[in-house]
Amino acid sequence: MKFKMRYSERIVGTFLIVALSIIAASTGYLFLQNKVFEKKYLFKAKFGDAVGLSSSTSVFFKGFKIGVVTDFILTDDNYILADFEVYEEFKQKIVSNSALFKSINPVTNTSTIEFLQGPDISSVVIEGSMIPAIDVPQGEALLAKNMVKKTGDPLNTVIYNLAAFSENINKDNNVDKGAFFRAMVNMADVAEGLKKITDNLNVDFETISKPDKSGKRPLSTLVVNAANISDSLRVMTGLVNLSLMRLDTVLTAYSKPEGLIVKMIDPGGKQVIEPIRKTITNLNEVLPKLEKFSDFLVTQQGQFLSILKQLVETLDEMQVTFETINNSPFIGKPKSERKK
Repeated sequence: MKFKMRYSERIVGTFLIVALSIIAASTGYLFLQNKVFEKKYLFKAKFGDAVGLSSSTSVFFKGFKIGVVTDFILTDDNYILADFEVYEEFKQKIVSNSALFKSINPVTNTSTIEFLQGPDISSVVIEGSMIPAIDVPQGEALLAKNMVKKTGDPLNTVIYNLAAFSENINKDNNVDKGAFFRAMVNMADVAEGLKKITDNLNVDFETISKPDKSGKRPLSTLVVNAANISDSLRVMTGLVNLSLMRLDTVLTAYSKPEGLIVKMIDPGGKQVIEPIRKTITNLNEVLPKLEKFSDFLVTQQGQFLSILKQLVETLDEMQVTFETINNSPFIGKPKSERKK
């Protein structure tokens, strides 16, 4: 019993010292962990609401805790203005066109704030500058210009994107809100333009289809005339083909070297026979082209008349040639006159 009484004070004192040491170590660790004694730079942060915010909400960047959001108030324009304390070693990370992304855990209703650094890492802002969140107009503008990109919890990011999509899709005049909305606006404009074109075409067709003073419809008359011209061209082409075939047969008979009369008319075959052969060859080359152009000439009456004029001139030349042959003393006169 005396032993217990003698060492009880030492034992209790030892436990107290150990407990106080643990408390002191824990407190020191917490101070070091929260960087209580480290110099901090004060900035301002602007949020759309205070949901999930507390007096010591941590702010992270690339997984590192760079500061905390402390006091916050409701401004006159119904936004949340908070103090954003940044640790000294991360002060150079606060650059222009930066933003904050506040995501809320739907289970615990606590928020995690992610710092979104701007594109120019050398443009460090001065202390006291305002860093907007992406749920306020300034942050939305940075996000729309791709100056910052959302990171963090995938679930919260998906929820935020769905909310932003739902908000934007309910707005009108969304030409500058993204490719999807621009496509919708452009499709609507195209539909309106097509409707106007269709209406104009209907008016034009009605005008063309209306009968004139004589009771005829210009459109139907034009179609009938085109069909008649096409038929006439086909008939004329057939007649020219038949005539040329007969002419070629006659020339073949005249070009035989055994015939005495042919030798007397054109002994060398170069004065009469050869020009006629060239003429026939040229006409045979022209005929397929005339057949191919028969349909096209329905709508090209001017060119058709020009071709007919050339054809008439060619036929006139052929007529002159035949008259020359017929006027020959050996071919053009009767047999009784040749004997005389």
